[in-house]
Amino acid sequence: MKRIAIFMTALAILATGCSKGQKFTLEGDLASAHFDPKTESLRLESDVLSEPVTIPVQDGKFSYTGRVERPAVATLKGVEGKASSKMIVLEKGVITFQDGLSCGTKQNDDASGFLRSVREIPKKHPGDRAATAEEAVQAVRKYVADHAKDPSAVLALSIARRFASPEEMVQLIESAAPAIQNDSHVQLMKVVLKNRTSRPAADSE
Repeated sequence: MKRIAIFMTALAILATGCSKGQKFTLEGDLASAHFDPKTESLRLESDVLSEPVTIPVQDGKFSYTGRVERPAVATLKGVEGKASSKMIVLEKGVITFQDGLSCGTKQNDDASGFLRSVREIPKKHPGDRAATAEEAVQAVRKYVADHAKDPSAVLALSIARRFASPEEMVQLIESAAPAIQNDSHVQLMKVVLKNRTSRPAADSE
């Protein structure tokens, strides 16, 4: 009996070890996610995944379940067809898509709601791109400050690239929390921004 008890305890410990982290399910269809209908597989990449994950598409639908140690930004890319990629937050729950935006979990809902609100800004300033850009950048700055510890702040910074100048983008990134600044997606933004800001000086030499 003692051996059986020890064996059962070991199994429980093993099961606990295997179930660590946050379980997430990523599911949807190509139309709702705005991927090319010719897409036959998707590629999921993130800092918290040990390696990229290939997700097969069957009859236009896809589904994948995994675990992450913590909420983190990921990129979902269409492998075939017209090149397309989306930034999402991997976190506990079922992540789906609506009108090309990720939803279904708190941070994905937050980011998607923010993006929808930003899309409405140009309607307030018809023909005035400067006013649109100013309000959009202010909105991103506030979102990043209010969500200092949330990976969804990375998605907000990505949105800002449509409106902000390279100098404004650098300021937005530097105002973010260290965890956001150290995200690989933000690091890539910084590299691109550095190349853009240094190009004029290089061309003038």
